[in-house]
Amino acid sequence: MPAPGKTMPSDQRPNRPEPPDLAAEEERLAAFLAGQSALVLAVAVDRESPPGTAPEIGSLPFVHHDGAFWVLASEFAAHTRPLLEGREARVALLADQSATRNPFARERAQWTAQVESVDREASRFAEVTARLRDRHGKTVELLCGLGDFHLLGFHLGAGRYVNGFGSAFELDGLTVCQQRRG
Repeated sequence: MPAPGKTMPSDQRPNRPEPPDLAAEEERLAAFLAGQSALVLAVAVDRESPPGTAPEIGSLPFVHHDGAFWVLASEFAAHTRPLLEGREARVALLADQSATRNPFARERAQWTAQVESVDREASRFAEVTARLRDRHGKTVELLCGLGDFHLLGFHLGAGRYVNGFGSAFELDGLTVCQQRRG
């Protein structure tokens, strides 16, 4: 150790890991997103739920379009009613378990999200459901014909992206902001 007030020669300083390349992590997140077809969501049942009340959880096929994740959700599903009431949701994407070598290091991303409901008569409804149909097939046409299905968009807020041990990042939408520490 050097004497107080003296610095250690650079060749004796401990190596510190290089800071992550955030642009590379953003590309990695984009590739991860492109490989996902379904999201997991959680939403509080009602605003007056006492602390500790379990949220409703659902899993839905989605398409990423115009900066949001879009789904068709049935109003008969317990998670849909709170979404139609404008509750904030949390959405997550999870790597396929069968393609994950170590489940503790499973690639995943999660965000808070504001929910938008699109009326069937709006031009945006046809535009987005066409994207859903391109991605998920003719079942989308069937669901669009059922009156209980609603087109919902999840506009992403703050989030977190994990792609391995010690490799976690804070997100603002799909922008990787900084590495998460501790």
